[in-house]
Amino acid sequence: MSIHVNKNSLLEPEECECHLIPATIEHDSSANVAQFFTTTKKKMRLIQTIEMTATFRGRQLQGQSVQVPEGYTGLVLKEPNKPFTEDEDRTFRATHQFKNFTYWNLETATCANDAIVKSMVWPQIAQAIHEPVEIKKTNGSS
Repeated sequence: MSIHVNKNSLLEPEECECHLIPATIEHDSSANVAQFFTTTKKKMRLIQTIEMTATFRGRQLQGQSVQVPEGYTGLVLKEPNKPFTEDEDRTFRATHQFKNFTYWNLETATCANDAIVKSMVWPQIAQAIHEPVEIKKTNGSS
């Protein structure tokens, strides 16, 4: 099975606000999120960050805004035609793009040790480990 992204859809997808929430929603279309999902932002003076809270189905969420790494663009992909079997090729199209997103933890505070925060550093690490290394020859005498 191969996965493809329709190149024409990458030309200029619309900007959007994205949220990554710890839930599965059995719905696959647009929703009036602004009406039912409201967030509260509070600036934390001592650590110069913004604490975000919300509720979803009566459960508290705590969120943090995360920047997409420099040189990258976040994409929302949609699969117009779902395959019948796992062996079929899949094709997606980009519907929206984003430069930052908010991720939410269920009832626990966000922190630098969260997997999504650590994953945003990976492009820098990958670049560093794949760059050519200069080996400096030293004179063998002391």
